[in-house]
Amino acid sequence: MKVLYASIPAWGHVLPVLPGLVELRDRGHEVRMLASASFEREVACRVDAVAYHSPMDDLDVPVDLADMGAVLPTLLAEARSAFAALTAQERPDVVVADVLSMAGWLYAQAVGLPLVRVWPVFASNSEFSLHTDYASRHDDDRSTGAFFGAVAQFLAEVGLGSVPPERFFDNEADHNIGLYPRELQPRGDTFDDRFSFVRPCIRPPEESEDLAWLRGDGPLAAVSLGTVFTDNKAFFRSCVAGVDRLGWRAAVAVGPTLTRADLGPVSERVVLRLRLPMIDTLRHATVLVSHGGLTSTVEALAQGVPVVIAPQIGEQRAVADQVEALGVGVRLREPVTPESVAEQLRAVAADQEMAARVADLRTRLVDDRPGAEFADALEEAVP
Repeated sequence: MKVLYASIPAWGHVLPVLPGLVELRDRGHEVRMLASASFEREVACRVDAVAYHSPMDDLDVPVDLADMGAVLPTLLAEARSAFAALTAQERPDVVVADVLSMAGWLYAQAVGLPLVRVWPVFASNSEFSLHTDYASRHDDDRSTGAFFGAVAQFLAEVGLGSVPPERFFDNEADHNIGLYPRELQPRGDTFDDRFSFVRPCIRPPEESEDLAWLRGDGPLAAVSLGTVFTDNKAFFRSCVAGVDRLGWRAAVAVGPTLTRADLGPVSERVVLRLRLPMIDTLRHATVLVSHGGLTSTVEALAQGVPVVIAPQIGEQRAVADQVEALGVGVRLREPVTPESVAEQLRAVAADQEMAARVADLRTRLVDDRPGAEFADALEEAVP
């Protein structure tokens, strides 16, 4: 097959699918993937990269995902640029599109190709939706009306004027692949045979320069708020101080805006990085403290690491709820203080029943060939 994959330039959407695309390539399929400047290197060393300019790469600071007035124009600008790149490509046999890649869905509509939706976040159907069950966004009639007007203009420009602009967020597809097991999906038993839930495509270790330190003695807490909500000085201070109270080590991803001075006294047992080599870190971690991104949560559980989640938006609250329901982690509740962090980490690390549940779940997450079930699902969807 000739496979054309459309994603958005975000770590939690690009990285989880790469091993699956490599598996498809190794099976003899021709695989191309959209890649903006921020991800072209990551993609090009695995499959053929379709380079394009993404306005998401130009953002000086991450967009507040709850502020639809800011998010919607960015999504439309991204869709315009990505759609232009897709239409310039040789016609594939199938379009595979991340659920947030509006351009991928529109391109499949425009050229009449089969579409497979990929869900690196929880999937939606008539029984469950992140937008309704865990709504965290705020918008107003003016910004929404202006957005749909701009979408209608874009659709007309690309020959899809008969498509209602409200369908810009349409997630319906005949074939869907969730990049996680069904048991992690809220109301997973309500999803029909249009949905395949597969073992996650866990990326290989990075073999980073921090590996020797990560292998050191004593418990290790990995701390990360992902790539969007990184400017939370108080949270990182509490985590660093809480880990220090326990005498543990900590590997902390502080993002692009915070410095060591922002976090107050930091002991030699703490390593601060713009971005952690996550798989290397998790392979040696005792606990992951995170925002509850589904990708990082699945990666931690696949390494046998329980999670402590401080959710920031609705999607992450859903992950926290599922983690607690399965008994493989806990929610870090407000207020987050050094005392509460220390208490929670100590309790999770000592919970042998939780450790057994994490180990049991890990057996259903790890595959000798990461990405094999993804490739199987795609081949079955498009014979």
